[in-house]
Amino acid sequence: MEIRREDILGEGFTVPCVTTLPEDAVGAAVIVHGYGGSKEEQLGLAWRLALCGVAAFAVDIRGHGENMHTLDENALDDLEMAIEYAGDFGKVAAVGHSMGGRLALVSSADYRIGISPSLGRTFHEGIHEVMGAKRSYRVIELSPDTVFDMMRDLPAGRFETDTTFIVYGQKDIHEIFQRCQELESHGVPAVMIDNALHHDIYTLEETFEVVCGKVGEWWDYKITNFR
Repeated sequence: MEIRREDILGEGFTVPCVTTLPEDAVGAAVIVHGYGGSKEEQLGLAWRLALCGVAAFAVDIRGHGENMHTLDENALDDLEMAIEYAGDFGKVAAVGHSMGGRLALVSSADYRIGISPSLGRTFHEGIHEVMGAKRSYRVIELSPDTVFDMMRDLPAGRFETDTTFIVYGQKDIHEIFQRCQELESHGVPAVMIDNALHHDIYTLEETFEVVCGKVGEWWDYKITNFR
């Protein structure tokens, strides 16, 4: 297994990345954090995906972690550049949590996994207050409302049943829980993780198992080195 830090170069911007490469990768996954997060928070999931035989790219979206570009409406460009870069390894899955889940679901990736994805276009005042008080200090942005403006303007997502997968927590944010259950009732493949909270679901063993299982299913790859 090879692990390296690198900058993915776009036109006028860079995307900091931690890349985990297995031998003989069968495809690639770009892993995207939530609002106020960073690529380092996603290294556990990236490592497990790499053990499944997938080249894993954990990235910092603009305004987050080591990405010094201000968060703005072009955040999806960071993910799309990483998807293009990862395409050297074959088909690409975009895997994202919360804000990153929304970006993953609207991306051009061959496959898309939203982990507790922020699917709404509007959010109640309590969410604004929590995000402003507990997450925005970790983000380079002109206003704490930037992320809500982004969510309002992004498409809802792509939900083709053969290329989309949703993972959400039993104790998730109420709006996210309801929207994920609604999608599941309409046939979108989804799994609820028992007792998972919004802020810890991407760290849990059951989440690793269902995400890696779905990736293995998409690539028709028997996972023999899961742990």
